[in-house]
Amino acid sequence: MSRISNSAIVFLTMKKIFLIIFLYLTFFSLQAQKQKVILDCDLGDDIDDAYAVALMLSSTDKFDILGITTCYGRTNDRAEMACKMLYETGLEKIPVAIGRNTSNKNERANWYADQFYWSKGFDKIKPIQQSGADFIIEQLHKYPNEIILFSVGPVTNMKDIIEKDPQALKLAKKVIAMFGSFYIGYNGSPTINAEWNVVVDVEASKKFVNSGANIVYAGLDITAFVKWNKANQERLLYRQSTLTNTLCGLTTLWSNNATPTLFDAVAIGMALYPELFKTEKVFIEVDDKGFTRIDKTKTPNAEIGVSINTEEFLKRIMEVYLRQNLGR
Repeated sequence: MSRISNSAIVFLTMKKIFLIIFLYLTFFSLQAQKQKVILDCDLGDDIDDAYAVALMLSSTDKFDILGITTCYGRTNDRAEMACKMLYETGLEKIPVAIGRNTSNKNERANWYADQFYWSKGFDKIKPIQQSGADFIIEQLHKYPNEIILFSVGPVTNMKDIIEKDPQALKLAKKVIAMFGSFYIGYNGSPTINAEWNVVVDVEASKKFVNSGANIVYAGLDITAFVKWNKANQERLLYRQSTLTNTLCGLTTLWSNNATPTLFDAVAIGMALYPELFKTEKVFIEVDDKGFTRIDKTKTPNAEIGVSINTEEFLKRIMEVYLRQNLGR
């Protein structure tokens, strides 16, 4: 029987050590390559927030999701929805932080959305104690110039962040906001509108656009065309995964007949598929009626989306929804 020499044993041992080190470094290199993101949303209001959350959760190969925060109106009910979505998809380690509740502002802000019934009473996981604004501030200081902050709801939390720490938003690598109407209005109208996320809180919107942060706006100019038709809804229904069943159920609660416009999912898409968009650098401001106005005589303070390859965008996000295997 032949014997392995001591030098051979040493060689094999060193080879194993180098392999372990290689695998270790490869793993952490892949983690480092993922884009850190936070999503601030008004989940449960329109249905597009759910599709935005689903697109982000289905893209964990590209995103390191630091957390989800909720904004506008009944923020606690929105957080309950987010917690259930994370639990059902097996991503419950992602923290959820509740933004400032503004349900006492008016009757609309206090609306108990039909989608809330999907998660009513869910308590298997709960939001963290830290407020949404404080959570975002802490993360931006922890990872300066590394985080893309998605803002896809009224910018109440953004106002709170600015007032607590005027420099915090400037620490974001980028803020991508579903916000505004610059050249095009709802349903592709050539007349601009006072877009919902702006007009709901004009004071907060003014502070946001003047924050000095690196903001890219996914306004109605690129979001109003992204329609999730019946054929797409049926494909999701037939998929029968935890995530697609969630989207189908929430869509039914939202409306059984309407065609959703995926406004908020476009903001996520601007980070995932930048090649599908054309943008323009301009100076924008918010007037007292909630219109986002462009002034081309001033130095740009923002970047706005002006066109989108809608067909390709819808094709890609459908592939993401269908091919994910999230679920407990």
